[in-house]
Amino acid sequence: MLELCSGQLKLYSSVKEMPVDWLWYPYIPFGKVTLLQGDPGGGKSTLMLDIISKVSNGAETPDGQKLKKPMNVIYQCSEDGAADTIKPRLLKAGADCSKVAFIDEELVSVTMDNEQLRRAIADFNAKLLILDPFQAYLGDADLANVTGVRRMLRQLGFWAAAYDCAIVLIGHLNKKQGTRDIYRGLGSIDLVAAARSVLQVDRCEDSDTKILRHIKSSLAPRGRDLLFDIDATTGVKWLDTDMSGFVPAKNLDSYKQNKQEKTAEILRSLLADGPVKATEVKDFFIGGGVSEKTLMLTKKILGIESYRKDGSWYWKIPNRQ
Repeated sequence: MLELCSGQLKLYSSVKEMPVDWLWYPYIPFGKVTLLQGDPGGGKSTLMLDIISKVSNGAETPDGQKLKKPMNVIYQCSEDGAADTIKPRLLKAGADCSKVAFIDEELVSVTMDNEQLRRAIADFNAKLLILDPFQAYLGDADLANVTGVRRMLRQLGFWAAAYDCAIVLIGHLNKKQGTRDIYRGLGSIDLVAAARSVLQVDRCEDSDTKILRHIKSSLAPRGRDLLFDIDATTGVKWLDTDMSGFVPAKNLDSYKQNKQEKTAEILRSLLADGPVKATEVKDFFIGGGVSEKTLMLTKKILGIESYRKDGSWYWKIPNRQ
């Protein structure tokens, strides 16, 4: 029998197994750190305000999952004013502002690993904490410094687990368009490595529709892509919430590949003789049962170009007139 030394060494046989608990399965787990990344102005904060509204009211998630109950949220945002911007946006989103709090940064300094943040989570019994953007809460740490980032994330992860709080870090993407999505977040790759779930907001070309993509999931199969629009008056409108089209993760890659390969073959044929109006392409595919999400992703993979002429958008194969 193994003899333990000063309680530092522990057998896994003595560990009690516990299932992962979810704020929003499989996108945002309780007790863990989630990263939400996207281009500046791409809708990340507006999306999270919609999630805050649902959490504070105990409503349904965008894909129809019923939340357990109304829960407290801490939304820490360094870029907008609480009175003239954040509260009006929360009200427009329908949030219960009596369940949404923030640390007054005019009175205290807030960083990702300081006592103020821990105390706020504990005192408010917050089940969701958002740092927007997380880069503003690094204190003296250098985002490119691996050691500093790891230390802060480790501390943040401890607090998430200790208080069963889902922590979401909102961050910007870099400009390296040719790299894989998992490497496009600003700063050290250790941030992505430490996050148990990574979400990314992209924009559909030729429209203002956004795509929420699940690009990393360490605790469950990756969730499907979700489409949403942002209206200046009504806020976020989710466009794709039908779970009937969900494909299990073990078959997801081959399913997407086959579907996109067929769509790609038809799209190349359709554009072989020259540019075609974008509206005509979309009507053709959507009328044939191909979703706009699949069409736009296929367009991106093929590198199909868009251009505007006489008030209309056209699609064309690169280097073909």
